Amino acid sequence: MGMSLSLAVARRALLLALVALLVAVVALVAAFVADPGSDDAADDVDTADLAEARTAAAAAQASAEDAAIMSAASAAKADEAAVVAQEAVVMAQQAAAAAEAAAAQAAAALEALAVAQAAAAADGGTQPAETSDEATEAETPTAETDTAGATEDAGETAEPAAETDADDTDPATDTEDADAADTGDDQSGETSTDGADGTPDDTPEPAVSLPGEPYEFGPPDGAALAVVGVSHDSVLNVRDVPAGEIVARLDNVMNVGSEPVVYVREADSDALIATLDLNRGVIATGNTRKLPTTIWHEIRMADAVGWASSAFLSPLGSTSDATAQIVAVLGDTPAAPTLAELARVVAGAVASDDPPSRIVVSGAPVIGDLAEITVDVLGLPDDAVRGFRLQVFAQQDSDSGSFVLKSVESTTICDSHRGVSEEGLCN
Repeated sequence: MGMSLSLAVARRALLLALVALLVAVVALVAAFVADPGSDDAADDVDTADLAEARTAAAAAQASAEDAAIMSAASAAKADEAAVVAQEAVVMAQQAAAAAEAAAAQAAAALEALAVAQAAAAADGGTQPAETSDEATEAETPTAETDTAGATEDAGETAEPAAETDADDTDPATDTEDADAADTGDDQSGETSTDGADGTPDDTPEPAVSLPGEPYEFGPPDGAALAVVGVSHDSVLNVRDVPAGEIVARLDNVMNVGSEPVVYVREADSDALIATLDLNRGVIATGNTRKLPTTIWHEIRMADAVGWASSAFLSPLGSTSDATAQIVAVLGDTPAAPTLAELARVVAGAVASDDPPSRIVVSGAPVIGDLAEITVDVLGLPDDAVRGFRLQVFAQQDSDSGSFVLKSVESTTICDSHRGVSEEGLCN
């Protein structure tokens, strides 16, 4: 609007200048064409007319110059107005682009939210498949971290495993190796319908929609598995589907003066469902499922069937005396104020730094003429050997009360998808 007003003023000034010039020209022409007289009075009149014409011409010229100045000023203002208008257009374009980008981001966010809600609904609503099982466990025990400040000291007496909840997620330092090609026989993802004796059940059961997707790197049907990497005062949860509802709990019972076993307990009580062999009582069905952050094996426990995290299930290989090897690595026979500390020192001799191994006291310390404790070391940089289960024996010094290593029995822990050979070696 400012630019239009300036142009109007300029046009008006030019029009006035043209009118003034026209008047001056008319006056000059009239002066020259007038009939000249013979007397002095006529000469005076002619001279006066000529002077008046010249004065009008000068005034017209001045008006024209003023009009030209006004026109130039108006043109300058018009240019300034044009620049401002152009800047306003650029700013409007930038604002429109920013608004369009914001709208696109909002649309993308709404689409991502819709996808997440759809995935959550497909996974059962209350527990999305993409969340790790650790996130759904409300009672993760502090004992699972197994830090150097643990309370298993020399004064501990043998106690059964406490009824705390195990952390079912794959530990960051104990990831599953997917380089091998051993696959399960049944990747259908349906709940097993076999009877307790392994024969097919004639009663048909409806197919169950399972979270995740079939995963080929799992133990085959019939493979014997052990519960590994679970603290002696914790349990491993077994669920109806991967990351689903708890249907049973597996409780390792070792180093208590009796035959080591696995207790299968009810989900919400201490009632026993079954008692299994420690090393071979848990049997794989051949079904493995992969969720975004965890891998799950379907297992058979006597008459019960359920799903448990692969991070805590592995076949065990052969057992050998590792005392000389441990002492050689440490440089001397180790001793420690508590059995738990001694177990960690011994475990450090076989653990790796990259990736860092996970060390868990899996068998409760037993104090007697010959003290005993079991520790699991998991997460080795090997595509077949996952770790070792070390059974540490020690004698307590009568003077200092410290525990001195007597011997170490080492059992190889194999990756669940690699299995064990007839010679007890990891495939």
